[in-house]
Amino acid sequence: LLNQLKPESCSRAPLQEPDLMQRAELVLQNAEAIGCRKYLTPKAMVAGNAKLNLAFVAHLFNTHPGLEPLTEEEVPEVEPFDAEGEREARMFTLWLNSLNVEPGVYNLYEDLKDGLILLQAFDKIVPGLVQWRLVSQKQPLSRFKQLENCNYAVRLGQENRFSLVGIQGADIVDENKTLTLGLVWQMMRENIVFTLQSLSKGGRPVTDMDMVKWANETAQRGGSHYSMKSFRDPSLNTGVFFLDVLNGMKPGIVDPTHATSGNTAEDAFNNARLAISIARKLGATIFLVPEDIVENLTFVGSLMVVDRQMSK
Repeated sequence: LLNQLKPESCSRAPLQEPDLMQRAELVLQNAEAIGCRKYLTPKAMVAGNAKLNLAFVAHLFNTHPGLEPLTEEEVPEVEPFDAEGEREARMFTLWLNSLNVEPGVYNLYEDLKDGLILLQAFDKIVPGLVQWRLVSQKQPLSRFKQLENCNYAVRLGQENRFSLVGIQGADIVDENKTLTLGLVWQMMRENIVFTLQSLSKGGRPVTDMDMVKWANETAQRGGSHYSMKSFRDPSLNTGVFFLDVLNGMKPGIVDPTHATSGNTAEDAFNNARLAISIARKLGATIFLVPEDIVENLTFVGSLMVVDRQMSK
């Protein structure tokens, strides 16, 4: 594959290497030559780690797709790309896989349509919530069984006070993107809230305003002169406030020479990338990439979890 994409940089010589581990290393050296040595190690390649293999190939495709440009006749036939929806789908896929659902999620809408991944996720968020005797698991599942499972998942959401007006199991089975994202977003938010609740004194529910208050107090310790009013505050998109929160959690962790004012789109993106990198270094479970920093609640919630774990 590498030779087909970039024959001038990637030879087929590694195919002659009998030792699998050494051959894997040579393959990765080929990938490095075209700027694509990422995610995989020789050991992971030989072991056949499906998720890392997928990540490696996806990165390879994004960097060197090997596709011819569309002709004028082909352009109208291609569906418009929903950037916002695709970013959300990517984030939710990462989150679901972090729960160790089986099998792993690769195509969000296709993989959720039988309801089993959704029900596994509910059971990970609130252990014991799902009554598995009510769930059809034997594959292949008929559409009727898929509907039963998805209706059950929607009912569990309603019982946990999710806002699911107009969402039915059939919408999940039929891969309705907007309604599927609406359900999974609320599940991820519930996961963060439950984690925070388990770390709070007395186990009381954590509200959005609790998170806002914590973020403002922590940012002030980090040198911020600004207070956010809500998670929809447009000024958060510069990324500066989040860097102040991180600095308040661990003074000095943000190198000021790497931060910017965030006044341009490029500067804001760089701040977001820096904030996510530092958050992961602190141990936060972050499912976002820089473009998704607008998902402020999930980011702050993840930082709050780490802060409470650090103070225990």
